[in-house]
Amino acid sequence: MGTWIWPNIAAMVLFVGCWAGIPLWHTLHRWNDEINAKHAELAAKAVRVAVPAQPGPATVAVPVEGILEYAGD
Repeated sequence: MGTWIWPNIAAMVLFVGCWAGIPLWHTLHRWNDEINAKHAELAAKAVRVAVPAQPGPATVAVPVEGILEYAGD
């Protein structure tokens, strides 16, 4: 008499998992869409600005006797 309950437990776990999991997935998916829309809105408002270049040449590291030294020093 007790063996008939095991298939019912498996069906119950599947039913409860779908009952809770599907609405949770829809909620999280909606939140993700709202966050992506907000990021797109903020990116559309971004203004491009010119970035100034470096005023002088950068120093270059050159190997001297197995040790890195800077050419500018």
